[in-house]
Amino acid sequence: MGQPLLRTFFYGTLSLALWASSVFATDAAPMTLDATGGELALILRQTAMPEMDPDRLGSILNRYYQAGYGGADNWEKVASLRVSGQLKLEAGQFEFNTYQKKPHYFKMTLHRPQQTLVFGYDGNVAWQVLGRDTAGVEMDAAETRRFIHGTHFGNHLLYPYALGKQIEYLDTVPVDAAICHQIRVTLESGLQVDYFIDIRTYLERKSIITDLRTGRVTESLSQDYFRESGITVSRKVVSSENGVWVSTLELDTITFNSGVMPWMFKMPK
Repeated sequence: MGQPLLRTFFYGTLSLALWASSVFATDAAPMTLDATGGELALILRQTAMPEMDPDRLGSILNRYYQAGYGGADNWEKVASLRVSGQLKLEAGQFEFNTYQKKPHYFKMTLHRPQQTLVFGYDGNVAWQVLGRDTAGVEMDAAETRRFIHGTHFGNHLLYPYALGKQIEYLDTVPVDAAICHQIRVTLESGLQVDYFIDIRTYLERKSIITDLRTGRVTESLSQDYFRESGITVSRKVVSSENGVWVSTLELDTITFNSGVMPWMFKMPK
């Protein structure tokens, strides 16, 4: 049960997506941003939202960042995040609490009567506590790969010049009753993420994660947005895998900058 629970949260919960940048192709060619070139300075690779060119892809993302997150200055004020809510699965319902801290610390606790599950990442080790055991165990290689994919503070439009990352504009397509810009991020981990951005609100309506190694496809629909600390957050996320419903996640509370410390993410011994 661990992996469906992880996918539910990681691949659609908050839509805390951040900022891509310049060095796009012209409109006459496929529009991409490829961060693998040696000409990119180290400072760009370490910048969440570099200055963007006003071409088509840059303009779309620029409006998206402003609509969702209030701009780079607002995002820089955010250091940590705490979220609580309800997670509905075919097997039943869990209460969840999640802590995140920039750049990659992550911990999630799922609880219902007679059962508690804990998952975490301290920047080096991905771990889990299952059942009634109080000691953590490291995840295996396959679990770790997918887990780490979701532990970034913000999604994979953040740090566009990171090595092994490519961002491209694909098309404008219908999503339910809306028209959306489709933007694809391809990662060296073998995971590919398509983001669908509403052309009216410039908020994310849907994301699709394709595991290029296994063919597994995970889709998340983001609904019922609200604003907290200048950032727009999806209160409800409905997730499916290979076309089959997996979960519905609903947020109760969200708190930014709640004093989260790195030691909280260490694996229990």
